[in-house]
Amino acid sequence: MRKYNILKIGISGNIGSGKSLAIKFFKHKKYPAYDLDNISYEIMSPGEKCYKKIVKLFGSNILYKNKNLNRNKIKKIIFKDNKIREKYNSIVHPEIFSKVKEYVKFHINKKDKIIFFEGALIAKKTKMGKYLDKIILIKSKKNEIIRRVSRRDGMSTSEIFNILEAQKNTNIHTKDFDYVVNNNEKIYDFKNKLNSILEKISH
Repeated sequence: MRKYNILKIGISGNIGSGKSLAIKFFKHKKYPAYDLDNISYEIMSPGEKCYKKIVKLFGSNILYKNKNLNRNKIKKIIFKDNKIREKYNSIVHPEIFSKVKEYVKFHINKKDKIIFFEGALIAKKTKMGKYLDKIILIKSKKNEIIRRVSRRDGMSTSEIFNILEAQKNTNIHTKDFDYVVNNNEKIYDFKNKLNSILEKISH
């Protein structure tokens, strides 16, 4: 009997490029879709082994009074310090990958045909990227990204540039992605482009 499989699709791109909008689009189409950032919340809650390692790495000053991790404070540190970011990623990424495989198994059992995962650093050269079947890269112009993120998150231009610098691998080597979607126009046009990709991968 042929083993049932599922098509695993990654959605990559810089902060403010439109990844979240893409994942909402596929969810609206009734496909299982997960944000890796939300998965990281799960694995970094108090009591989880990731939580203990992160507190050991950064110290207790990155905790709120209720003992939850202050993720905004962590982000500001890791986007300024490459070495700390590498240590942080070595703690978090394997746990996220493990969760992703759990979700895939769950949806295989449900006989779902396609599953989507959204994450800024998904690329074919990464362990996650090699596990996925196809990767969609969402791209936007830098001035558009700055406008969106400053309005959405209240970040300064320098803070946004720090994040873009840390995510610079998603700006280049578009050959590492199966589909590239430019998101600089109206939402309607962006959704049309996503719909075209969905038609290609679902047939």
